Amino acid sequence: MACTEPSMKRINALTKQLDRIEKKQTETEAAFDKLVEECAQLDNFLRENNNPKPEMQLLRAYLQQYEDEREAIEQDIEYSYSQINDLKDDFAKGLYDETQRDEYLKSEEKAVKTLEAKLDYFIDRFEKQSEYIKSIEKQ
Repeated sequence: MACTEPSMKRINALTKQLDRIEKKQTETEAAFDKLVEECAQLDNFLRENNNPKPEMQLLRAYLQQYEDEREAIEQDIEYSYSQINDLKDDFAKGLYDETQRDEYLKSEEKAVKTLEAKLDYFIDRFEKQSEYIKSIEKQ
């Protein structure tokens, strides 16, 4: 039995979602790089003025958290693309019944959703921390 139309639509939707996630990951990388630079400049400024801010520890913690996760996120994106392409090929060959296709697609949809949530989390934190840095610079 070949791949059914609903399964193919879900695969295409997952591929599009991964394309968006890949773009979001690029944006997250840019935001991270910018925030690292802003953090270093603000840290130096605060040290020179003997005005430490405890909030800087939180900022550094978010940066370290992303640093710890970034390689895994990239690998997860690549793996999801691979899984989706494999499923597409397997479905076209009729290797799975409808229940199995649904199960595999649900698993990939969950993985993709988790990836997107991670990136949304970091983008949100980076935007908030960037706003914090700007507010400190205005003082």
